[in-house]
Amino acid sequence: MTIAYERWQGSMAEAAEPLLALCRSIFGEFSDDYLLGRLPHLADPALWLAIDDQDAWKGFKLGYRRGADIFYSWLGGVAPEMRGRGVASELMRLQHAQAAADGYRFVETRTRATNNAMIVLNLRHGFHITGHETDARGVPVVTQRKAFAPPVPWPTAQ
Repeated sequence: MTIAYERWQGSMAEAAEPLLALCRSIFGEFSDDYLLGRLPHLADPALWLAIDDQDAWKGFKLGYRRGADIFYSWLGGVAPEMRGRGVASELMRLQHAQAAADGYRFVETRTRATNNAMIVLNLRHGFHITGHETDARGVPVVTQRKAFAPPVPWPTAQ
């Protein structure tokens, strides 16, 4: 099976239903309201997709602007049958490359403290743990942040 990666070019409203179907297949218990209630309020959202050769969405990484310098990587996942094939890493790499190119200085994310696979993946991609708290639902979460390297000025002739 071939996987293609692309940045979604449509509106978040157009992405809502296929994204919701993918979330239901990825996450054991998923609240439709968690996604649908927040999608319309995301500032400058960026959705990256992993799509198979049958045009089925097999993975995604969704983030948005949080202030002038921070890109917040909010939600992502990979279909169970595609795990362990580097799909999550490639989605993250693409998301971060685009965020850096768009001028963000940092990418930040929050992950449930029990989601060791995601915490380790983030650490492998240059994140540092910057905080730990219990959210409003009583779930322990870990905050991680990664700084993008500042752009290197192009040498000028002297």
